Amino acid sequence: MKLFTRYARVNFLATILVLIVGSFCYFFIIRFVLIRQLDDALKIEEAEILDYVAQKGKLPEPTNYKDQMIVFGPAEKGLKRQFRSTYQDPEGNRGHEPFRQLEFPIEAGGVRFSVTVSKSQVETEDLLWLIVAITVGVIILLLLIQFLLNRYLLQRIWTPFYGTLGAIQKFNLQSRSPLQRHPSDIDEFSSLDLAVNQMTDKIIGDYQALKDFADNASHEMQTPLAVINSKLDLLLQERDITELQGRHLQAMYDAVGRMSRLNQSLLLLTKIGNDQFGRGASVALHDLVREKVAQLEEMAVAHKLQFTTHVEEATVNMDPYLADILLNNLFSNSIRHNTEGGSVRVDLRQGTLEVANTGEPLPFEADRIFDRFAKGKHSESTGLGLAIVRQICEVHGCTISYRWTGIEHLFTLVF
Repeated sequence: MKLFTRYARVNFLATILVLIVGSFCYFFIIRFVLIRQLDDALKIEEAEILDYVAQKGKLPEPTNYKDQMIVFGPAEKGLKRQFRSTYQDPEGNRGHEPFRQLEFPIEAGGVRFSVTVSKSQVETEDLLWLIVAITVGVIILLLLIQFLLNRYLLQRIWTPFYGTLGAIQKFNLQSRSPLQRHPSDIDEFSSLDLAVNQMTDKIIGDYQALKDFADNASHEMQTPLAVINSKLDLLLQERDITELQGRHLQAMYDAVGRMSRLNQSLLLLTKIGNDQFGRGASVALHDLVREKVAQLEEMAVAHKLQFTTHVEEATVNMDPYLADILLNNLFSNSIRHNTEGGSVRVDLRQGTLEVANTGEPLPFEADRIFDRFAKGKHSESTGLGLAIVRQICEVHGCTISYRWTGIEHLFTLVF
């Protein structure tokens, strides 16, 4: 849920709750005020009756108007002055209109009477419901205004934030272009925009430095390794070296070759992680699989392995160079970590590639097989082949999985 939507929802619900509670309080306060006004009018009638009796010593004539009635009767023992609301009919029938009454005792001519003064509450109730209707209308208008403000005004206020967010989502290290600024007169959004631009500028600088290091290391390290390799070739061709010296030279030659392969693999992982390869080329995977199988045929024969292939026509969007490395690493791994006289099975279908090989169970946990430097018994490998495969898959949105079936090591690649 978006922040703006959550804020609008909470604000709207809180406003409705406050207005409902306030409306109830407002209704009862207005009702109390209007009833007090009726009570004041009844008190005036009471004062007039008391003055009339005091002056003439007798009760005035009872009255029965539409909105006011005065009734006299014998006073009950213990009668006290009191106000109350009731329903009655001015015509004397069963009551159905609201009235406000004041009942009090009075003495005239030595006789104690009960006086009941009633005033109609119809106009008061009508006025009260009119006020309620106006209040409800004002509340609805306020809610509508608040909704429009939240929808348009606040949306405009948040525009710089969404602009900065969109720029972050579109940010690409390959272009190495700074983010577009989204100035705002709101301090928080302005600070956020400035911080994001400073951060991306630093990321671009760090990325460029890392890329330069990878490129420089690739050239600078390969040159001395090539020189050492060539010198070792010359030494191995000398006739007057002893057998012990020859073994030492061969060990050095193998170590230099392994260092060269390790350097190339690490640089390749760095370049893939830095997204320095393309992604959108269409690769005919079936042709590439057949080509790789043919290239590794001699290696398979040397290990006395049986190759079984099932290749259907399949294409995938992937950088051709990385696709070649991916297949080469998978197939080389299936040959290198096999048993003599074993088998390799390659099954390519539209969207799926399975590579399975016989061999001994892993000497480590299966979930570590794609980790860097996870190696089996073949110490001559760099331990980076399958790590490169996983990195290539992650860059191109593919998934690679491993499973030991009890007979075969099965790698499943889903494009």
